[in-house]
Amino acid sequence: MDACADNAAIKQECAKEGSFVILWGSYTQVFGVVLKHGEITNNRFGNFHHDEIIGRPFGSKVRSRKGGLWLALLRPSPEFITQSLTHRTQIVYHADISMLRCLLDARPGRILCEAGTGSGSVSASLCRALRPGGRLYTFEFHEERQKQAVADFETYGALDVIVSQHRDVCNEGFGEELHAKVHGIFLDLPAPWLAVPHVTKCLVPGGRLVTFSPCVEQVDKTAVELRRSGYFDVRMLETLAMNWGVRDAKAKRRRTTAQDNSAATNAEVQDEAQELQEEAAGASTGERTSGKSNDQWLSYQMPMRSHTGYLLVATRAPDEPMDAE
Repeated sequence: MDACADNAAIKQECAKEGSFVILWGSYTQVFGVVLKHGEITNNRFGNFHHDEIIGRPFGSKVRSRKGGLWLALLRPSPEFITQSLTHRTQIVYHADISMLRCLLDARPGRILCEAGTGSGSVSASLCRALRPGGRLYTFEFHEERQKQAVADFETYGALDVIVSQHRDVCNEGFGEELHAKVHGIFLDLPAPWLAVPHVTKCLVPGGRLVTFSPCVEQVDKTAVELRRSGYFDVRMLETLAMNWGVRDAKAKRRRTTAQDNSAATNAEVQDEAQELQEEAAGASTGERTSGKSNDQWLSYQMPMRSHTGYLLVATRAPDEPMDAE
């Protein structure tokens, strides 16, 4: 029976066929799914039939037919999209995204450009910040990646804000239609300094450029070109965010030796998340009593999902007034 059928007021809060939804299992296990009748999503938590998810209210638990594990049915957000998307390239994570959004002053009604669409992680966050009335022009030099990104943006329902184009902005620029109309530009390119002349043509006076570069040598070359081109307030930042979790001190944890590689460490974190979910499931059915005075809880460091890189920001100088004759 449709869990929302008896209440028309909240019917729109339920997952529908064709909807893009998030199935959340743990910090490291987030799945983006398009619901379709007759299909099944298989993952480490079990087999989840879409017919049993369609019509369920967001925020509810959906259980596997075998094993008893569950996933939380959630609405998609840029943060969840970043955690669940297919990595066609290395992506930018939340710590840097939040900083670059602030530096670009991304807000409704503004026009922004992005060069280096990649997997669309930054695009999804900028899209939310620009609604309503804003526009994001995103450029990708790899044709197949650009087509895949457009398909993803359609799935996210973001094509009302995002305009995706296949173009090499370092050689071809951003297009005549954007000259002197853009409030901010983000570059995630191997050689961002080559795009600076085209950036200058598009940015309005006082507009900002932000670049993301993994190597300090890239930052140095770009900063030299920006200063030569008359930009001011040129700064470099590195953003790191460490996540912490809380668990029951009695929960079992696998120990790894110093020789274990990162893959083994990730497996340990995922196994621990599954164990904690099993404990939570037991608690909800009365198998485990919580809230006792002798309960002990430990804080622990969670994996830091952030691509190490540097953000370089610079402001386009106002146009010099013409000398009075």
